[in-house]
Amino acid sequence: MYPSALKAVQMEALKRSLSSLLGSVIVGPMLKAGGITIHFLNDGLWWDDGGAQFGIVPREIWQREKQPNQRGRITMSLTCPLIVTRSELILVDTGIGNRLSAREQQFFTPRRGSGLTGQLRVLGYAPEDVTHVVLSHLHFDHLGGVIDKADDGTITPAFPNARVVLQRAEWELATQPPDERIAAAYRHAPECLEPLANMILIDGDTTLTAHVRTTVSGGHTSPHQCVIVETAGTGLIHFADIVPTTAHLRLAWNAAYDTDPLGTIAAKKRLYAEARQKNLWVSFSHDDVVAAGRFSNETGKTPTLAETIPIAPPSET
Repeated sequence: MYPSALKAVQMEALKRSLSSLLGSVIVGPMLKAGGITIHFLNDGLWWDDGGAQFGIVPREIWQREKQPNQRGRITMSLTCPLIVTRSELILVDTGIGNRLSAREQQFFTPRRGSGLTGQLRVLGYAPEDVTHVVLSHLHFDHLGGVIDKADDGTITPAFPNARVVLQRAEWELATQPPDERIAAAYRHAPECLEPLANMILIDGDTTLTAHVRTTVSGGHTSPHQCVIVETAGTGLIHFADIVPTTAHLRLAWNAAYDTDPLGTIAAKKRLYAEARQKNLWVSFSHDDVVAAGRFSNETGKTPTLAETIPIAPPSET
């Protein structure tokens, strides 16, 4: 065996050994990291405009990654990590939920099954068991599932015992929008926020538990935040809408929805560096194939994924 080939084999063996020692193990659509289990729940699949999702990237290029339908829309998921510790069940974002109007249902055509609550029950939990809901931001596809809307229009909190954690500046944007564009992006917010009796408004990067924290990324919205888990030399960064799909790992591939595209690029660079340095997995809110992955050791502006965890199919129970 050539020395270079022998070195490659030895390095691969070392990587496997380190992965085992550092305690991250893939078990189905979940990740075990130290004493924490992270389930990648999925509120369902839906369709959104591909051009809006890829901004200035020409369709001829982005459609090689995400094939659109005849209406120019691409399939997207609603992945919401559930972080299970000894004493907490922390849900990150809540998907679309069941609050969409008939017109919105026709436009986005969601296929949710029984949604997040159904997947919680499959795992042996009830919505009442969730201790925290951390919202990356307050757009409808991340906030909508925080409430449950009955057939008669009655609205109640979907996770009645949870403390709902969000950035104060994001709450202010949603409740006091400064212009028409921002107002349109948050038109659903009052319906979702008003029933919540246990909101915790935070200011900037915040430690929630011994192993879970938030960091403000900006970019998508100015107060957009990502959740980071660190334990036993590994963990997870949930990108939310900074990197909504694996195609958006490219630095310049950003959604037209981003209010600060250059801020999104800066956030990607910072979070990629942290994931590599700390051996953290990363997860995606909207990829229709991959829920989470770990970066390879390849260098370059665009990370590649060495290992991946598939999305969970919508629960039909």
